[in-house]
Amino acid sequence: MRHLRYLGLWMLLGGLTALHAVPAPRAEFPLKDGDLWVMAGDSITAQHLHSNYFEAFCYARYPNLKFAFRNSGVGGHTIPSTLARFDYDIGAWKPSVVSVELGMNDQGGTATEKFVANMGTMVERIRGAKARPVILSASPINNGNTMANLGGNKRLHEYATALKEFSMKEGLPYADQFHLLIDLWGANKPRETVANSVSALKQAAADDSVAGVEHLRAFLAAQEKSPAKPVSMQGDAVHPGPPGQLMMAAALLKELGADSFVSSATLDAAGRLVEAKGCAVDAVKADGGRLEFDRLDERLPFPIPDDARSVVAFHPAILELSQYTLKVSGFKGDGATLKINGIPTATLTAKELEAGINLTAFALQTKDVNPISAQMRAILAAVSAKEGIVGQWRSLSQKAHAAGADPGLKDQLAALTRKVEEADAKIREAAKPQKLHFELLPQ
Repeated sequence: MRHLRYLGLWMLLGGLTALHAVPAPRAEFPLKDGDLWVMAGDSITAQHLHSNYFEAFCYARYPNLKFAFRNSGVGGHTIPSTLARFDYDIGAWKPSVVSVELGMNDQGGTATEKFVANMGTMVERIRGAKARPVILSASPINNGNTMANLGGNKRLHEYATALKEFSMKEGLPYADQFHLLIDLWGANKPRETVANSVSALKQAAADDSVAGVEHLRAFLAAQEKSPAKPVSMQGDAVHPGPPGQLMMAAALLKELGADSFVSSATLDAAGRLVEAKGCAVDAVKADGGRLEFDRLDERLPFPIPDDARSVVAFHPAILELSQYTLKVSGFKGDGATLKINGIPTATLTAKELEAGINLTAFALQTKDVNPISAQMRAILAAVSAKEGIVGQWRSLSQKAHAAGADPGLKDQLAALTRKVEEADAKIREAAKPQKLHFELLPQ
């Protein structure tokens, strides 16, 4: 069992202090019951990272809605090349929502005014397909640029700014991830080399034959205790790996107005349920300093992929999108061991329990998979499996819609569509809230 205190009090609170601030007006999240959402993009979308995380969040947060997502990213594509494949790769799904996340490849030779004009053509095409457009800015190039020194990001900055004005004029949902991320990534860039070096040192430290390995292990242990750990976005400057793309998903969700609240439960150590929101709490028992209860949530926390967890402490906005809290007042002693379904999950102080903990943080453990992290993994795995079938569908759709295509291909496409829909149902099943048994055992 791994103690989570090193993550910092901000992580355990998960933004609880923000509840005391006056909330800013929030956009209406553009996902509705019955939607089929196609995510059009380039190679960054085709990586199936931030798009999968975005989709998994929606299944976890909106289990009472029936919807589906389809990835339509193609490496190297621009708005014109995406328009050229629109009929067989986007429109053929009969979508009700189409998000457009392009610009990284357009910037090489397309002036900002022309880019926005092209986006206008894309919006007309989407509306002509009876779908609702959602506009997403491109992500920044992770090359160390900031707003103070845009460098190679200048054109993308212009695109993102112009798209905001365009979207307001057209009355469209717009998410500007570029301006949310550029300074964060730029300031962190010098530390990425350190982060990559630490990762390599960890591999060397596992080899007992390495001379001086004990000193290497001592260095890594000290580094682990540092509150300011270096973080790598992984991937390359244009195509971030899982940590960078988790930040992208969080930025898009925040900008589009995704609901950050999961559920909250407040009890006292004597076994009294004080308040439950978004969840049902029953079978509460208190005996000899021990507290236990069952909790069935209406929603689930943000599914955080294992290979992206390193960035959560660096970027609090991720946990702010997943307010999944537990507060217990009056707990005596030095602290408590929290068990979920019998699995030791965390060691907490009475002060932390009194203030409130964000249960989402427990998905960040690297050992002893608990029910929260297990369900997160199951949702992400189901989304990935569905997208594998979507990829087959897209390949067949291109052939089926080609001039002179064998009419029988349309029948094959219909059969494959049913398989994709069956995979959608498996995601919904994976995201179905489950009753959990909580125990707090005094130390």
